[in-house]
Amino acid sequence: MSLYTVTSIPLAAIPGVHSGTGTHQNSNWLVVPSSVPGRGKLQFNGAWVQVTTMLFQLNANVVPNWIGVAIPNGIQDFTKAHIFFHPMPAQAGYKDSDYPTKAGMWPQLFYYMERLGYQLDGAARNQIIIMPFLTNAATDTGIFAANWTDICTDILTTVRSALGADDGSTLQISQIAVSSYSVGIVYSANFRAHAPNLNLMTEVWDFDGLFSSTPSLSQALVTTTQYTAIKYDQNPASGAASYHVPLARWSDYVAPPATSLDVHALIRDFMFLHAASISNVGGTIAGGLGPTGSSGSPGSSGTPGTPPTSGIMGTTGTTGTPGSSGTSGSPGGTTGTTGSSGSSGASGQSGTTGTTGSSGTTGTTGTTGTAGTTGATGTTGASGTTETSGSTGSPLAPPFSPSQPPPHGPMAPPNAPRLPPSPPPVYHPMPPLGPMPIAPRQPGKPPQPPSPSTPPAVQAPPSGGCECECCTAIAAMVSNVAITANTAIIAITAIATRGKKGH
Repeated sequence: MSLYTVTSIPLAAIPGVHSGTGTHQNSNWLVVPSSVPGRGKLQFNGAWVQVTTMLFQLNANVVPNWIGVAIPNGIQDFTKAHIFFHPMPAQAGYKDSDYPTKAGMWPQLFYYMERLGYQLDGAARNQIIIMPFLTNAATDTGIFAANWTDICTDILTTVRSALGADDGSTLQISQIAVSSYSVGIVYSANFRAHAPNLNLMTEVWDFDGLFSSTPSLSQALVTTTQYTAIKYDQNPASGAASYHVPLARWSDYVAPPATSLDVHALIRDFMFLHAASISNVGGTIAGGLGPTGSSGSPGSSGTPGTPPTSGIMGTTGTTGTPGSSGTSGSPGGTTGTTGSSGSSGASGQSGTTGTTGSSGTTGTTGTTGTAGTTGATGTTGASGTTETSGSTGSPLAPPFSPSQPPPHGPMAPPNAPRLPPSPPPVYHPMPPLGPMPIAPRQPGKPPQPPSPSTPPAVQAPPSGGCECECCTAIAAMVSNVAITANTAIIAITAIATRGKKGH
């Protein structure tokens, strides 16, 4: 029996920070898990993802007093807890003196639930993220270490009931993963050193703890006979026990990082999905999105070489980087079924196989995959037809032009440049991908997907400008209007050939 009463409470949205408690859907960039091992460039796909976020409060003036929760769509097993420790908060402007009343910045910290929850949903992993809100002084995790089993059991039981899955049985935690980001490894290390019942802990994840002010704790984290260590850092010389994702590997991201601090934030925003895709804590959610099952990306035009990371939604193209001069080749494969509803494979490599593209014409968004036909084996989607070779051209860029720098903080390590406490980090979301394809994963009463919005009409070019298709499409792109795949292709083709047309 828990010493504390744990109650679910609402939390209002904070514009630009998080959407508050509730069920949320978004089209986001996700890392392709198969691109993380090794030293090649990371690849990214756009996909619809969904998460339900909840906030719990303890009935005592203790630390932690608030505990955030993130639940992936279609969760089927409520006995697998994932305990996540955020970085030390003081460096980002959070004040311990504000904690008892949750004044100041403390409500903003809830943004982790969406940020991590979307990635967990992208991996379709049967885990529930539990994040205690910890003060800077509570490096020992306060009352959480000694009481985590009872607190987490009460939370998971309430979550199960809230999602309409309560079968009347007594819930017992069967397995946990423990993770931390940056200097949050201080909390993680103390929790693992002092908490009881850690025979249930089978994995420990470390997201760039080597970059923090306590790198020794990251170095000391190794796989044991009890648990597997899954680690991410920026230093290829740190040994073979980690996945190394230094600056150079992010060059194909839609907003490439410029500094190691930028990479530090991106490790938080993308590598959680990879860890969840290879995790052995909880199985995959049947009919789930799968780690890469959302869609493919077309191959770039030009001579064969390194594949591009993403583009207009379609099946995966096979050609590589472009040549140095000439006109661009035609873009990736046509519309095909994608893995957006396919379950992830055991290896977390991809979802449902997409159909082959025809004649290199671009497709719009692929249709929903069929009930996870290839998710069990994790085979890669069929490639689109090879691009028509052009003597030049640049790879088809992801269909989003960011207007803001890559996301940061809010908690950089003390030995790195401090981040401003405001504004909080932001996503570089994918543009709308059409109707939400993943709602069927939700058992019971699934939240209804938002109705796809009608894109604004393409604006006419400025007075005196050309009114041809290409200039109209270009004007739409420049004015930040949501564009379709066909509009993008018109613009790209027009740009490549405008010299020939004389305008």
